[in-house]
Amino acid sequence: MTSRVLTDRVRVASLVLGVCGVGGMALAQTGSVRSGGQGVPYRNEPGRFTLVGMPDTQNYSEFYPEIYEAQTRWIAENRHGQNIKFVSHYGDVVNHGDRDNEWRNARRAMDTLDRAGVAYGVTAGNHDVTPSGSAGSPYIQQKYLEYFGPQRYAGQSWYKGASPSGMSNYQTFAGGGREFLIMHLEVDTPVRELAWAQGVLNQNRDKPTIITTHRYLQDAEDYTGGVPVVPSGRYPGVWYNFEGIYADGGIQTEELWNSFMRVNKQVFMVNCGHFHEEFRQTSTNLHGLPVHEVLADYQDDPNGGDGWLRLMQFDTAAKRIDVETYSPTRNEFRTADESRFSLSVDFDRYATRNSLSFHQGINGYQGAKDTWIDENRRDTSFGNDATFDVDDDTTNSVFNDRRGQGLVRFDDIISSTGEANKIPAGATITSATLRLVFEDDVDSPFSDPGFFVYMMTRDWSENSTWNSVSGGLTPGADYGSLVGVLAGDNNPDADAWRVLDVRAAVQAWVNGQANFGFALIPEIISGNDDGITVWSSEAGNILYRPVLDVTWTMNIPAPGLTLWLGAGLLGLSRTPRRRM
Repeated sequence: MTSRVLTDRVRVASLVLGVCGVGGMALAQTGSVRSGGQGVPYRNEPGRFTLVGMPDTQNYSEFYPEIYEAQTRWIAENRHGQNIKFVSHYGDVVNHGDRDNEWRNARRAMDTLDRAGVAYGVTAGNHDVTPSGSAGSPYIQQKYLEYFGPQRYAGQSWYKGASPSGMSNYQTFAGGGREFLIMHLEVDTPVRELAWAQGVLNQNRDKPTIITTHRYLQDAEDYTGGVPVVPSGRYPGVWYNFEGIYADGGIQTEELWNSFMRVNKQVFMVNCGHFHEEFRQTSTNLHGLPVHEVLADYQDDPNGGDGWLRLMQFDTAAKRIDVETYSPTRNEFRTADESRFSLSVDFDRYATRNSLSFHQGINGYQGAKDTWIDENRRDTSFGNDATFDVDDDTTNSVFNDRRGQGLVRFDDIISSTGEANKIPAGATITSATLRLVFEDDVDSPFSDPGFFVYMMTRDWSENSTWNSVSGGLTPGADYGSLVGVLAGDNNPDADAWRVLDVRAAVQAWVNGQANFGFALIPEIISGNDDGITVWSSEAGNILYRPVLDVTWTMNIPAPGLTLWLGAGLLGLSRTPRRRM
């Protein structure tokens, strides 16, 4: 993002939101700095390592290539002293996505990391996919792919792959006695990119994960000198009226958070640039774990950004990340609170072993089945619909109550032969959750019904109808044990994501009970005519489809017992003869 574009944007936002009479803006200040001495912010201590964040380099690529080269040269020269394990570029590599001279400057600077053997990843920002970084201008990804596409990293063991488009990528690195995964997602990440990214995360649930994307957080309050144009934090929906979407098919930040960042337990940190400021906040994911979201962008500082780098030193034993902001060209540190701080991270809580996510269309899984049956349309099947309803009166009539009942199942999830991507038969289930996304919620002013989830005890198909299951689902004949209750919440603006503990049900299936899935039955409340609409496994947005997450352990006999059993089976265990 350029300062001129942002200045215009905030001016427009101020007028529209009624914040008028602002005579210019107080731009972010460098703040107090301290000398860097020899330019070494940390000592290389056992168990500690450094991840370097490289905020927007667009001005360096156009006007100050020597600063860009100074940054990467410092990284290369300090890779051992600082124990630098990885470098993450926050996007806006260049100012103009169609100018080869800027891309060549960027490539030359980043080549220094290649020669030094430093692992890194590069995010595509708005200036990298448009001619000038302006929303509504042509989407051009050709130069990014030419200079920083997958072919650049051929043969690098730390580079693990890219999305089909090549616009997003991921890497792994080891440090502090464990392995981490880091993803670099295209600006305004489209759902097609996130579907790929979700598959990567599902296959790497044992690795704590960092996400780097370009536009994610803003600090409008500080940027405008304290004028509350919008609250600081993730980009609010109103902002997109002034600064539209850059990527082809891209989505807004809140949707990115809701449908991707917070649903994945392993994500503990999100880094971003784009908005010239420093800001951080900590949010809570659907698993109750903190997610640190951190913004850094210095492009409006003197000399196009003054070469500021983010130095994040991980201490896995102390469960902490110490963050400093250092410029190799100034040989100084920024000392403001948003420039140097510590983040608490219990890395063990983000890593999950023996864990699978059954998600229709992700990593080849095609076993999800769902539908609903309608008492008002008794012979109609809805198995191909993008949503299903659960309602105590589908007709909203004051004279009749016509039930709508939902059905959800995940087939082919258990194996007794050791098949990959299945739960082993006989495993002990330590966690299992059913995640659903509501397309429509309860909006009745008179009641707030619940929606009961039971274990189905009979077979059904997506072609099932009210009549084909003998006049609707009934307790005992069709469903048994209560699994839990989904809240309607009666708030049209509330969270659409629901997570239900289904561990007992999955354990029963693993133990040999037939898996007929779940029945969703509405609470019957007199006078209530509202229900819920849930996205199904046929939903066009793959991120909204039902998900079953399962984690387990295997009961392995103690080594001595295993040896004794093995000896007995081989005929080696005999009753010792008594000596005479």
